[in-house]
Amino acid sequence: MKLSILALASTSVIAISTAAIGQEQDEELRFGLGGAVVTQDEGYKDVGSETQFVPAIAIEYGDFRLLGPYASYTFFKTDSFELAATGMLRLDGYEQADGDIFKGMEDRDMSFDFGLEAEIDTDFGEFGLKYTQDVTNTHEGYEATLSYGLPITVEKGRIVPYIAASYASEDLTNYYYGVKANEATADRTFYQVDSATNFEVGVSSDWFFGQNHMIKADISYTSFDSSIKDSPLVDKSGTFQVLLGYVYVF
Repeated sequence: MKLSILALASTSVIAISTAAIGQEQDEELRFGLGGAVVTQDEGYKDVGSETQFVPAIAIEYGDFRLLGPYASYTFFKTDSFELAATGMLRLDGYEQADGDIFKGMEDRDMSFDFGLEAEIDTDFGEFGLKYTQDVTNTHEGYEATLSYGLPITVEKGRIVPYIAASYASEDLTNYYYGVKANEATADRTFYQVDSATNFEVGVSSDWFFGQNHMIKADISYTSFDSSIKDSPLVDKSGTFQVLLGYVYVF
């Protein structure tokens, strides 16, 4: 579960640095370095919320971006549309030592997911569509996400309220939230998770101070599909995240 926090934090914080340094010429090498304090409760039973400091690094060169566990290459773009190939480490998972509920279970590992991402900018806001597929035979599933954000420019910053819906295949959800027959106990029954559609609502904000300093403050809540909420590993209706980060742009 700590790994999932790392993924959220590094991806979110690093996105700031590329936004800031994106003001320079496209073919220049850009570099940002920073970190974030992030608090998250993933919804697993008797585990609770965790707060961690997470370092973050960003590298951008032309249409290529490396954002911590996330990399992308934009191969088609216009003034209002972008299409990119994406690869990311899905840092979800757990070990037995992460909580009593996991004792006697097999570890659930991270995966590398590859896919496509599209972004459309309109007068009514930003629309996004993303599809990723496990290419490491870990969870062997896929996920598709549709998002909408409404950017609001303010003095020295930008605020983006957003909503998103993510459809995760049965293979993916069952790997991270299911209980196998050989893992079942009197307190942890066998459970096969179906595919799931989770809904997220949040506010993302970026604050700029000069040419080199950025602060990011985000808050979000993801509501679990009933197939996840009914898992014997879960005792909450969803997961929340609060993030405060800083990036220095070289």
